[in-house]
Amino acid sequence: MPETKGTVLVVDDEEPVRNVASAMLEHLGYSVLTAPSGEKAVEAVRGGAHPDLVLLDIIMPGWSGAQTLVELRAIEPDLPILISTGYADRASTDSLTRDGASGFVPKPYDMETLARQLESAQRASKRRL
Repeated sequence: MPETKGTVLVVDDEEPVRNVASAMLEHLGYSVLTAPSGEKAVEAVRGGAHPDLVLLDIIMPGWSGAQTLVELRAIEPDLPILISTGYADRASTDSLTRDGASGFVPKPYDMETLARQLESAQRASKRRL
């Protein structure tokens, strides 16, 4: 199996969005794990999944992206987490960034923006692949 740039956990309640993000990430050279909710993402990490980055939707039923961010930070304080939404206003994304998000990727995803944000989050991370 060829070496990857790392593993990204995509957390989004919409299956088509998870599928598009997965395809883009694989094209960029990443391995991909997916979770349909914040609860499932936290369950996966607690259960032994070791993503190098998380791409986290903000607006989801059940746990919001903000709650999921807090829960993931409690388990893996240095895990780079990029927040993502098509609806965010600047104040909410700034607030989540202050709360520990590593960056923001707007939807719909653009390959260049996604690649740039992932690389930036990896460079800034205290974790090393």
